[in-house]
Amino acid sequence: MKHIKKYFLVWWIPMITYLIPYAIFQLGIILKKDDVVDISLVLFYLNILGNIISSIVHVVIKKWYLLFPQILITAFLFFSVSIYLSLSPPDFYGADKTIPKNIKFETLAERELTSNDLSQNDFKLAGISQPGIYNFYISHQPKEKGYFYIKAFEITSNDRLSEQRMNERSKVIVENPAKIYSGEFTIYEGSWGDKYGSRIELWYKPNNDNEYKVNQKNYIVEGWMR
Repeated sequence: MKHIKKYFLVWWIPMITYLIPYAIFQLGIILKKDDVVDISLVLFYLNILGNIISSIVHVVIKKWYLLFPQILITAFLFFSVSIYLSLSPPDFYGADKTIPKNIKFETLAERELTSNDLSQNDFKLAGISQPGIYNFYISHQPKEKGYFYIKAFEITSNDRLSEQRMNERSKVIVENPAKIYSGEFTIYEGSWGDKYGSRIELWYKPNNDNEYKVNQKNYIVEGWMR
């Protein structure tokens, strides 16, 4: 109880307490543990609340001038952390994933593909941009108008990857026959360098009929870092 009272009465104690969530956050980055990072953020926001209460206490005890350094530093840290999390949030989804050794994985192409690179009713992936952004090429010839799209799953947990964004971004509309169709999609789960196995499924949705799966292949992927 004595230490809690001191926290609110001594204006600089809430300031240096920010070092605790900062240290835990850095530990989470080193260990690549999302749970540790989440704990650091909870402690950070709790300390913000403690700073606000401490500022009110100093106004009550007529030391209102001490609230200025508290409020200014707290506001600066709050907006700095908010901007950092919005622009480049840590994501260690793939850090602890194990790539199964008993499953065959296709090799990502490193260039744009042509119809000569694909067999009949085939599709292949290429990584020709930033890690986490994938191009796909399709030789399947639908009998009616519609659109292709991609579904992706983490191979050990069967987690659906980037479902909402991928449904739209990977859409390839088919109106006129072509030798090869191509599109692009992004996987957001994980960070560069943290590779994991995935099952990539190619689906087709005719305009006036039910969707169906065209093909599926396994690839080793990684998430795109903002």
